Amino acid sequence: MPAEPPTEAFQEFTRNLEYARQLVGGGRRLGQLRVGAFDVDDLYRAAWVQAVAALDHWITREIIDRAVTLAQNPSITRPPNFNKLKMPVELFERVHYEQEPIDAAFRAFFEQTFEFRTFQAPDKIKEGFAHVSTVKLWVRVAEIMDAARSDDEPITPDIVRQRLDRIAKRRNAIAHTADRDPTSPTMRAAITADETLATINWLQAMAAAIQEAVGQPTVAPDYDSGPEDDAGPTAEVRLQKPGHRRDAEGTSGAEDAQVSPPENLSLTEAPSARADETFVRQRHRWDETDLLESIENHCPPDVARTLLSVYRHAEKHPAFQEYRFGTGAQPSVTAWFSIGTDDAPVWSIYTGVSMSALSINFEWMQSRGASTEVLSKLAHDLRTIRGWRHLPAKLESDDYRRRPSIGMRSLAVPSTAETVITALNDLLSPTG
Repeated sequence: MPAEPPTEAFQEFTRNLEYARQLVGGGRRLGQLRVGAFDVDDLYRAAWVQAVAALDHWITREIIDRAVTLAQNPSITRPPNFNKLKMPVELFERVHYEQEPIDAAFRAFFEQTFEFRTFQAPDKIKEGFAHVSTVKLWVRVAEIMDAARSDDEPITPDIVRQRLDRIAKRRNAIAHTADRDPTSPTMRAAITADETLATINWLQAMAAAIQEAVGQPTVAPDYDSGPEDDAGPTAEVRLQKPGHRRDAEGTSGAEDAQVSPPENLSLTEAPSARADETFVRQRHRWDETDLLESIENHCPPDVARTLLSVYRHAEKHPAFQEYRFGTGAQPSVTAWFSIGTDDAPVWSIYTGVSMSALSINFEWMQSRGASTEVLSKLAHDLRTIRGWRHLPAKLESDDYRRRPSIGMRSLAVPSTAETVITALNDLLSPTG
């Protein structure tokens, strides 16, 4: 259970999960009686759908309740996304001129805003809670669940998101396609009581971790009182050719290029700096599951370990803004961070059947305002990576309009991950 007392919404959530458990128990008993009038497994499917619906309903209530609390208390620090909510003039008039209680007026508004959204997929849940909390949701949830685990398998943010994503997709298959087995269209996918019960229990543990992660609304700070208590062959690290500086409309090439990584994973050619927006929208966009599966299936263990270390480091950093997944022939991702007064795509991971790479995007950082001094220091900090020794001078001579890619031989060196992460921490520090 969460460290904070469970909210009323969370208590209702646990009652709804108990209904789902009762369906599983009923299915077990009917199975023991060998009831043949209907498929007993349908009770497990119903319990699965009930559990996901309970999660969706709880998150909706939790967000609305917390949003009302924020609206009622001007002294509480409000998340940026809360302040960006577009409220109708009619709401202002009801409160200001008609003296309608804020609780009632704003609750109706927040219900209209959030009740028709679906909070089952990890991204949607994170987006919803971002209106009422500034916590790095899945990072903190994973930390809480990892601390409470009883086995030796670590729990990371991507592991939590992947499991939740699989649960939600199975719910959709049950609700929309009768849970048909994709490998045998005339059959339905297998489901068991134990599998369903484990899903229900995991959803409850994850939700408890979410409640603990978001905690209570942050109170504005009181400023009047003190606190309460690597060197190898240069060819291994290649320089990508610079893209166009700006397109006809003046848009930075980094913004378009990052969604269209190299189709053939060539480490000597940069992604196209100008993507046709209509074409990009029609192409498949990869997601986290695709990326992690590609790393697992196509990368040797040492390479995978380095890529995952860099990937997982990103969202734990205070300067991290978002992952943007690519639309190329193979899964890719670019990590955006706050650097100085702007956000920039700092690094990209490209995966493929025969080759994967980590690109350090000097060009894109430079185009978004990173100073020569900052980029020079970053290049110097990475000099011990295999094949990087001569790169600082080359980058400087090209005005940092390059995106060096660290290839698989360098990624396989155990020290590469630590070198990259240390350099990134230095780059992203407030004084970096």
